[in-house]
Amino acid sequence: RDKLCRCPAQPDVEEVVRDSAGRMVTWTGLGFARVRDGAGLTFRVDNMPYPMDYKLLLRYEPESAEDWEAVVSVSSRVLPTSSRCGNLLPSEQMYHEILPHSQRYVLLSRPFCFEPSTPYEVTMRLQRAGVTQRHPGAFILIDSLVLLPRVSELPGFHGAEAAARQEELERYQCLEVFHMPPPHPLAQACARLVCSISALMHGGALPCQCDPQGSRSSECQVQGGQCKCKPHVIGRRCDHCAPGSYGFGPLGCSPCTCSPEGSVSQLCDKVSGQCQCQSGTVGRQCDQCQPGHWGFPACRPCQCNGHAEECDPRTGTCLHCRDHTSGRHCERCQDGYYGNPVLGLGQQCRPCPCPGYPGTQHYHGSACHADDETHHIVCICAPGYTGE
Repeated sequence: RDKLCRCPAQPDVEEVVRDSAGRMVTWTGLGFARVRDGAGLTFRVDNMPYPMDYKLLLRYEPESAEDWEAVVSVSSRVLPTSSRCGNLLPSEQMYHEILPHSQRYVLLSRPFCFEPSTPYEVTMRLQRAGVTQRHPGAFILIDSLVLLPRVSELPGFHGAEAAARQEELERYQCLEVFHMPPPHPLAQACARLVCSISALMHGGALPCQCDPQGSRSSECQVQGGQCKCKPHVIGRRCDHCAPGSYGFGPLGCSPCTCSPEGSVSQLCDKVSGQCQCQSGTVGRQCDQCQPGHWGFPACRPCQCNGHAEECDPRTGTCLHCRDHTSGRHCERCQDGYYGNPVLGLGQQCRPCPCPGYPGTQHYHGSACHADDETHHIVCICAPGYTGE
C-alpha cells in the first residue's frame, strides 16, 4: 500500500510526470514529486488493514549521479491501542537513510508497527549526501512509499508449517517482486502464498469493484485486483484518467496533447482538458498565440500601424484594416484614398478629390497620390475620363 501527499505550502516540491516511451517505467502513481535539495515531503497513511510491523520502502529516481540522503520520521497523534502496537513507545521513530544514485528504492533499516483506524504521518527531508551547502538547482524524484507486511506475524505463518512457508517465500523471492514496478509475473508458489497473505490481512477475499465507466468488464486479476481499463484509464479499479489525459467517461479518457512548445507540462485539467499555457500562448492545447500576436511558437505582436488589432496567426498579415488602409501591415491607403498611414507619421488616409469623393456620383477616379514636390493631388482617372 502506498499513498503520496504533497506538503502543503511547499514551494520546493512540484508534481511532474515523465514520459515512459522508450524506457522502463519506474513510477507507480500519477507521477513523481520533484523535491529540491533540502526540502521535504509528508506521506499520510490511514488505511492499514492489519495491526503488525511493516517494512518501509521508498521508491525514487535521481536526476544526477549524486547520492542523496533522507531523514525520515514516522509518527501519530493518536496513541496505539491494539495489543500488537499498543505497547510500543515512543510514538515517533526516526531514520537516517542513504539513497544511492545507482538504485531506485531503499528499504528503511527498521520496521514500524501500524494499526487500523489510526492516522500516521511519514515525514522526510531529502538532501544531497555528504555536502553541507544546499543547491537550489538539485532535485530528486520521489515516487511512493510502500509498506511491506512482515508476513511472519500473520496467522498461518506460525507453527509447524511456518518454516516451510517462510522458506518458499525466500526461495522464490516472492516479496522482492514488489520492490520495483512493474512487478514480474509471480511464480505459482508465490501466487498461492501472496493470495493467502492478502486474505489473512483483509479478513478474506476482496471484491473487484471495477468502475463501470472506466473498466472493460467487472472481473479483475486474482492477484492484486487490477481491473481491465479502457484507453488512457488507470487505477486498480480503472476509475481515473492516466497522466496526460482527461475526460473520464464511458469511452475512457482522451489524450491532453498539450503543445510541447506552448505548454508548461504535458498535464491538463482532468475535466476540460485545458493545458497550462506558457505566457503568450492560448488555446486548449496551448498551441496558439494570444490575440494580437502571430508566429507560434515564437509569438510576436501584430504590426498593423494602429489600424487593426489582429493579424493572421500564421503569416502575420493584418486583418480588418480600418481608416481606409490596406496592405500586410495596414501601411498604405486603399484605392481612392491618399496619404501615408504608417504609425508615427501622423497622416491619415483621405479621399481622392477626383473630382468628387469615393462613393459619390461625381467621383471618376480609380486612385490618386500627392506629388512629392508640389504636394498637389494627382488623380488616376477611371477609363473614359481625363484630368485635363
